[in-house]
Amino acid sequence: MNLKEYSAKIRSFINSTDFAKAILITTGIVIPILTGYLLDALGIGLAIGTGVLLSSPSTVTGSLKNKRIGIVISAFLGALISLIGSYIPEVYWIQLPYLGISMFALSLLSVYGFRASLIGFAGLFAVVLSFANLSASGLSPLERAALIVVGGIWYLVLTLIYDLIAPKKQVEELLETAVALCASYIEARGEFLKQATDRDTGLNRLFTIQSEFNEHLEKLREILLINRHASGTSSYYRKRFLILGELVDLSELSLTSPIPPRKMHDVLKNYPEQLEAFIQLNKAQSESLKRIAHTNLKKHDVNLSPLDTALKNTAQALERYLENNAWDSNYLVVKNLYELQEKQAQRIFSIADLLDRNKNIKSTKSDSTHEVEHFITRQDYSFQLILQNLNRDSPIFRHAFRIAVTAIVGFGLGSFFDVQNPYWILLTIVVIMRPSYGLTKQRSKHRIIGTLLGAAVATGIVYLFQGDKMLFRILAILSFILAQASLQKNYRTGALFITLSIIFAYALLKPDVLLVIQFRVIDTAMGAGLAALANAFLWPTKEAKTLKQNLSESLIANRDYLKAIESHYETKEKIALPYKMARKKAFLATAALNAGVQRLLQEPKKTEQLTGKLYELAVLNHAFVGALASIGTYLRGHNVTRMDDAFHNYTAPIYKNMDTAIQLLEHNTSNPEVVTVTEGYFGNLSFKEKNEQLLETHILSEQLESLKKLSEQFNKHLKNLKG
Repeated sequence: MNLKEYSAKIRSFINSTDFAKAILITTGIVIPILTGYLLDALGIGLAIGTGVLLSSPSTVTGSLKNKRIGIVISAFLGALISLIGSYIPEVYWIQLPYLGISMFALSLLSVYGFRASLIGFAGLFAVVLSFANLSASGLSPLERAALIVVGGIWYLVLTLIYDLIAPKKQVEELLETAVALCASYIEARGEFLKQATDRDTGLNRLFTIQSEFNEHLEKLREILLINRHASGTSSYYRKRFLILGELVDLSELSLTSPIPPRKMHDVLKNYPEQLEAFIQLNKAQSESLKRIAHTNLKKHDVNLSPLDTALKNTAQALERYLENNAWDSNYLVVKNLYELQEKQAQRIFSIADLLDRNKNIKSTKSDSTHEVEHFITRQDYSFQLILQNLNRDSPIFRHAFRIAVTAIVGFGLGSFFDVQNPYWILLTIVVIMRPSYGLTKQRSKHRIIGTLLGAAVATGIVYLFQGDKMLFRILAILSFILAQASLQKNYRTGALFITLSIIFAYALLKPDVLLVIQFRVIDTAMGAGLAALANAFLWPTKEAKTLKQNLSESLIANRDYLKAIESHYETKEKIALPYKMARKKAFLATAALNAGVQRLLQEPKKTEQLTGKLYELAVLNHAFVGALASIGTYLRGHNVTRMDDAFHNYTAPIYKNMDTAIQLLEHNTSNPEVVTVTEGYFGNLSFKEKNEQLLETHILSEQLESLKKLSEQFNKHLKNLKG
């Protein structure tokens, strides 16, 4: 990374919402503590600062309404737990059951989604603080609880002020990230076109990017749809909503190919000139999206001339193909690939135009308010959801049980060995433990490395600048800001700065700070080790079982996507809501499956054989949704003829095979009925008439044949699947 890229990365970090949130949290904590210190009421300042700290985790990207509700609930939950904890006597046979029950109950809140899990984390943090005896500050339990609520309200006020100052910051950052991820996805697909990567490495990269891309699109969709209700026909939100539509179309187009990818590569390698033109076009598309993502279009125009040039060069290469080759099936592949790439380029030009505030969008198509409602994913908050997860098959139930037992063991060991701060062990367990083995292992490693690096840096600074309290105050605040800004994106860096901030804070209060550093490292290592061991051996969640469920849900969504495509083919009407909804669900289900694959690959090696089989099923699913996207994209962009019977004859066995695969996954049927049909339903291709019907027949027959073979392979792989 050169100096220019490094400075750009630093600017991006400082301008991010994560950094802004870190400033808000630090301001919310420092002001009441400093005020309390100056007014000789430090206990009050600390209680209010605690309220800010407990309210802050739920302020993640998403709906402003949900964010504000999360702050309020976190504050009241933290106050309630602080109040209860104040009355728990320091008797082990009372403390340990209370610790286990509270940890279990709060961890179960994860069933209500990501934001609820962060509210639960605020509750877990409050439990840890209640074991730290921080209530011994001259305040009554009720006063302390009330001040924690005041701290939550104070932080809510700060977030409201920030939202008034920068109301569009969240949308812009999500949009920029989504465009950059789309660029990365197109670039990763281009690696296959160049044959520059092996299958597994390339697919793993695609899976990771696709999961993150769909996650950002879903967040962006939620915010824009809710703001659309609030702002009506605001030009800003209307344009962003249209950009979202272009990005969704791009995500579909980037999955497509005129024929199955492997066959397409076999065709293209015989035509090096045309292949090179497509590679350069793919590169220009990716680089253009990156320029769009990182250019301030309010001040500067984005240069898309390289994309326009690459598109023209590819068209000329296609013309030269016809000069030297016959109109045959290979030409249809090359021609259709060019059409798909041209559509991708058009979407990129459209995104740039929509982001350019100097250009007016004269007319825009828009979904009705009734249709828009269907695109908002509603979270179920019924108590029934908790009851449904009170069983051993629920990953969240297992996680809640593990964290409760591990917390009891950690606090018990810390007390037994008389460590200086046993609550640090609890805090490490709470922060590190996650439902999946791989993520807990990764966070344990990053936590230990970050703590060791932070301890080493802090030791050097404390040793060199002993007694310089003003320096320690400044460093404590700066390191806390950097810790809060880094935790979501880079946990190891976040752990480093958290360690620095804690040590510098202790350096202001205690002269034996080097002893504090030593205990900090020991307690963190104990907590991280217990968390990793618990996830590996204490009722571990089997990612393979979760992945089977994800695969089943993805197959159901893909089947519905195929039905929507077939319905669209039969009616020949304009793209309708059912098609859009089916496509959205299929893409989200595929993204969830791909995320599950990444977790599965981090499982212990003893599951390697099962992992390989499930991985192959995920690869088949990726190919399946790609073929669906190829058909859907073609049908939406062409006036197709009526070959409904032929289309139905192909899809009938596909549906049967998919239903059988779903039954195998959900009911573990041992004797699947696999439908294999070799007859071609569109008839033989004749290249005498060079018309649109010939192109349609070629594309549909190739892709439907691919879908049929993939559906057969699903069942063959599932039949041999064990475990």
